[in-house]
Amino acid sequence: MSFTMRFVVRTVGVMTVAGAALVTVSLTNESVVRAQSPQITAAPKVRLPDESTGIDGIARTLITAFDQFDILALGEAHGRKLDSDLRIAVVRHPDFAKKVRFIVVEFGSTTAQPILDSYIRGEDVPRTQLEQVWKTTTQGANLDSRFFIDFFAAVRDVNSKLSADRRIRVFGGDPGPGDTRSRDGAAVSILKEQVLLKHGKALVIYGAAHFYRAEVGQVLRSVGGGIAKTLEAEYPGRTFAVIPVGGRTELPPGVHLNIKPDLQKFDRALNTPVRPVLVSLQRPPFRDLTAEEFLGYQMLNCRGPGGCVSAFKGSSLTLGQMADACVYVGGSEQANSP
Repeated sequence: MSFTMRFVVRTVGVMTVAGAALVTVSLTNESVVRAQSPQITAAPKVRLPDESTGIDGIARTLITAFDQFDILALGEAHGRKLDSDLRIAVVRHPDFAKKVRFIVVEFGSTTAQPILDSYIRGEDVPRTQLEQVWKTTTQGANLDSRFFIDFFAAVRDVNSKLSADRRIRVFGGDPGPGDTRSRDGAAVSILKEQVLLKHGKALVIYGAAHFYRAEVGQVLRSVGGGIAKTLEAEYPGRTFAVIPVGGRTELPPGVHLNIKPDLQKFDRALNTPVRPVLVSLQRPPFRDLTAEEFLGYQMLNCRGPGGCVSAFKGSSLTLGQMADACVYVGGSEQANSP
């Protein structure tokens, strides 16, 4: 079976259709899409403001989440500036380094860790050498490095103002050459060994689908089980999963879905016109909105005579079952900050 996913997961192969990044994931059982029996981990109880607005407001709230959780799983839409700006705002917040010592990123190779460590410590690392951090990941040939460089530089700058014993360490979580672990399995191993078993705290940055709490077909199994789902099973209540919702919803040429996200359902339920806005997915009406409607256009099954269909087609999964909170950006990638 072949699945095509737009920006949320990077796995076996990547192709470009009309400028949209498409990812093909090889699966085996076609029936799982049409008759899903999802395994869902219970979402932890989360105390959040009703609405946190703008990049800085969202960053402040995410920092406070570390008072309740050890792992902040911040999902991204690959290659989007808004997501880059948000994670940089989080690490630059003055309280971040007071609470967090570790970051794990999808855009870093496990085998290039010594190079990444040297750069984050502030040592002189030639650009060609630094590029090995992302070029030796399983997705290296397909990655746009612009936002990675900005993020690593931001952490390096934050560390330059900290004493050696308070500096933040960034781990590459994607298996590099010779690392036989699955993509999610490598990240989970790092988080268990370096963070959870040592009672530390970590920010984790991956494509949003890695943090889904429920399986969609075999997608989570194809990348190693899902990071948030696996951690919740072994360390319940210690991970806070945030995913993006909204933004541009264009589909590849020739692809037509029966359902399109009605973002007015979000807009009508919000008091603020500012975008982006962080909202809990554990309160109505957001909790009960269907994943098929609001996430389905990002994950396509394009095998079969009927053309591409959503991998969520026919699923009863809700947004509240997929994650703990979302960064809602409205109908555009560009947010209207206050």
